[in-house]
Amino acid sequence: MPSPRRLRPALLLGALLALAAPAGARAGYFPGDAIDGPSPEIVSAGDLDVARDGTGAVAYVKRDGGVDHIFVSRLLDGAFTAPERIDAALPTPSSQPVVGASEGGRVAVAFVSGGTLHTTLHVAGNGTFSPPQAIATDASDPSIDMSINGVAYVSFTTAGGGGADVRVARLARNTSQFELLGAAVDIDPALPAGAGAGRSHVAISADGTAVVTWGEAGHAWARRVFGTRLSTAPQDLNVTDVQGLTGGGVADAVTVDIEDDSSYAWALFRQTFADGRQHVVARRLVGSAFEAPVLVDGLGVPAGADATEFAVELNGRGEGLAATGAGGAGVFGAVLHEDKFFPGTLLGAGTAASHPAVGIASNNNAFAAWLPGDGSVHIRPYDIDPTKRTPPPPGPDAVLSRAAFGPVVAEAGMDMAVNRAGDAAAVFVQEGADGRRLVSAVYDRPPGSFTTNTTTKYRSSVRPALRWQPAFDIWGPLTYRVEVDGTPIGQTTDTTLTPLAPVAEGEHKWRVVATDRRGQSSTARSRPLRVDSLPPEVALSVTGVKKRGRVVKVTVRAADGSLDAPAGSGVAVVRIDFGDGTRLAARTATHRYARGGRVTIRVSATDKVGNAIAITKRITIAKK
Repeated sequence: MPSPRRLRPALLLGALLALAAPAGARAGYFPGDAIDGPSPEIVSAGDLDVARDGTGAVAYVKRDGGVDHIFVSRLLDGAFTAPERIDAALPTPSSQPVVGASEGGRVAVAFVSGGTLHTTLHVAGNGTFSPPQAIATDASDPSIDMSINGVAYVSFTTAGGGGADVRVARLARNTSQFELLGAAVDIDPALPAGAGAGRSHVAISADGTAVVTWGEAGHAWARRVFGTRLSTAPQDLNVTDVQGLTGGGVADAVTVDIEDDSSYAWALFRQTFADGRQHVVARRLVGSAFEAPVLVDGLGVPAGADATEFAVELNGRGEGLAATGAGGAGVFGAVLHEDKFFPGTLLGAGTAASHPAVGIASNNNAFAAWLPGDGSVHIRPYDIDPTKRTPPPPGPDAVLSRAAFGPVVAEAGMDMAVNRAGDAAAVFVQEGADGRRLVSAVYDRPPGSFTTNTTTKYRSSVRPALRWQPAFDIWGPLTYRVEVDGTPIGQTTDTTLTPLAPVAEGEHKWRVVATDRRGQSSTARSRPLRVDSLPPEVALSVTGVKKRGRVVKVTVRAADGSLDAPAGSGVAVVRIDFGDGTRLAARTATHRYARGGRVTIRVSATDKVGNAIAITKRITIAKK
């Protein structure tokens, strides 16, 4: 059964997504834009993180003056900015950069330089990153995560009594400095923790609570962190049997991800079993305890290969995706849906250095990317329907790398991240004859559906202000083209446009086409545009006996447009002024003048948009 706490919001989300999807719009893969290079100095791709609002950053290693240093390119409006070196104040070689991003452009980067762990922060409105903050010496292997509210944790390995300890530092929401927690996270200070394949990993929920995982003495461990306090109940994740496999042995490579609700998280780790193979085991954290284990590697039992690498990611509601690389056996993807991991399925052929990477958006669109070993990057999407109990198979395979840039450098790594709308970005290094490039490829959704707001009633202006809703697109900016009767009349990045040239009288059809930075477009439904800037046409006749006390009749013919061909908004009111103080709203009226003499009869007509005309006629009223 699906979790009761999640079923109703999932159904609602499905309905909202159906309404928001632009009719006929399809997303596209856009391979191979160079963030940096070509240059022989680019070393590795480092780490990429994207916040739900689409902002983020990639941190990577590049030589400067022959020394390895850390460079960062931020992701804004769907494009990466010019790279900047963030360790400029540090002369020592730097490595192992990791990135955490939150909405509004808040980005934290941790890296190691000269054996010391440093952090730096970028906040919206600042032109650059803060000066590096030294956190701990004899440090390595950092992991970082930032919540949607801007709180961040970094876990790392440092020298300790047993040779290595796992430590944690915290960044509060409204501060710019990390605070190192006083105690080590690991269990036995006399044993090495967080070393090698036992490196730590940290994940943070929406409320700022974190879970840290690490390897220690052949076991996988997890521990909650509440603010600057460590939980007193660390959890040993190792298992002795899972799905018919027994004899659980050494566990390592443990990683974790957490929902917005800090009560729920998933830890994945690699463990050796009686079939002699390493498998990827997943366990769900509920409250303070982990549930029964499940295999997610897709290798079967007994397995024909070892699980070598894996990645997992959850969205805020706990839907997720894991991908496992298993050498020549390929790369496998396993969907997490309604708190259950479904069996892993083959995504594609792989190598021992497949570097699987995954991402899942708030709308349940997920992606798995990997290196198949032929010098390219491949990706497959998942469109997980929250209203269905069984997730779909992966979508078609696509290539993200651009052949013209040369083969992908597998040892330089690859990473991927998504925003809440289901746009995905991957970063990797390609090497051609002219040097290396740090490359970004994206899966970019076209602008969402939108509507125009301008009234369909007649308007008196021949240059009416036309307005529309903004089209939804996290990775803008969008350009709007306005068309009247199929002819473009203007272009803007705003959501209103006043035509430069007059719009002809009468009824037209107008629409707006929203186009993103990659040429994808969405078109609002056509809407009537009615222009009536001309006053009505009026004819006046006066009949009867033009003598004092006798009946004089005034008859008015009035029509919008013209008397012969009425058009426009239509006549709203006709008024007759007999010239002696008597006024009527009528098209036909009679009147008796009390006095003789010359009078001026005035007739006015106003149409429904306020255009008015007046004509007069002088008559003489005889006294007898």
